[in-house]
Amino acid sequence: MVIISTKDKPIWQIILAALFYTIAIFLIISFFYFFQYTSLEDLISDITSLLFTVLIFVFGGVSFSQKRTMFFDLEKNKFKDQFSIGSFKIGKWQDLPPLNYISVLGIDSKYSFSINLWYDRNKHINIFTIFGREKAFKTAFKIADQLNIKLLDATKRNNYNYLDMDELKKKYKG
Repeated sequence: MVIISTKDKPIWQIILAALFYTIAIFLIISFFYFFQYTSLEDLISDITSLLFTVLIFVFGGVSFSQKRTMFFDLEKNKFKDQFSIGSFKIGKWQDLPPLNYISVLGIDSKYSFSINLWYDRNKHINIFTIFGREKAFKTAFKIADQLNIKLLDATKRNNYNYLDMDELKKKYKG
């Protein structure tokens, strides 16, 4: 089993997420506790405002507390892309297509890189977007090594090349 996961969130992000969730719950409870029915128009307006405000805080909490983990079960030829927020997990097992290679692609700048698994010639699974060239290649190498596939450097437009895995083993493991 190969497991690829984002890092655990730092404590300040967990505290901030908890604060966002707490505010959202407080707003809902306050609304019903102090609720005064005047007219249907006011009710609809108040509920709309409440929902909008609560959604902002919930999305803020989710952004600070979510974690992404990819599982590859090579024996059963399955993979699962799982998102989790605390103990709540979403993701299902899918058939793993025959993988061709993994690529590191430069995105919008020289700092942001996308790591993709390629299969069926031109289809791909996005693994991560990582900031920092060296970190992206080190992560892609670890994945390629565990999945036993080639690593493509696609950071320069129209100048793609496969990297020597033996050289990378010396660099990243040695």
